[in-house]
Amino acid sequence: MSRYSPLQGVVTSVTPLQSGNRTCCTLLLYIQTPYQETYQVLMDSNTYVLDQRPVRRGDTIIAFYDTMAPMPLIYPPQYRAAAVVLPNGGEYATLDYFDRNLRSSDNTLVLNLGGDTAVQTPNGQYYLGVPGGQYMLVLYTSHTKSIPAQTTPNRLIVFCADT
Repeated sequence: MSRYSPLQGVVTSVTPLQSGNRTCCTLLLYIQTPYQETYQVLMDSNTYVLDQRPVRRGDTIIAFYDTMAPMPLIYPPQYRAAAVVLPNGGEYATLDYFDRNLRSSDNTLVLNLGGDTAVQTPNGQYYLGVPGGQYMLVLYTSHTKSIPAQTTPNRLIVFCADT
């Protein structure tokens, strides 16, 4: 099982939260999925946002949350976002641990790096090492229907921390 799970939907509301002396460091997003389900997503200063794009009402996003993190038992469900992607049309995103063979932890996706694959660190710098054996955010537009699926990603964000 993957440690990070995605929530994809349209942002219906963006509200800044206030906690003590800290104002507006955390945003509460309401997301509606294509199945008309509603979720709350908390974005704080520790949330990685691809390309630092501001999230606005009406945006389609993919928010990844840590399945191992505690969460309140409320309705609608509330998740703390570890990463947020505003995908381009037809783009998929996955956040997972990929081994040295570029196979995801749940064995559902294998990466085939191409010459056009941009490999970066979270701060936008080029990643100069060999990807694999790390958590990576993968952006891709197509994949095979094989098991596991294979894709040549458009972009990889390599998280160099041991988590």
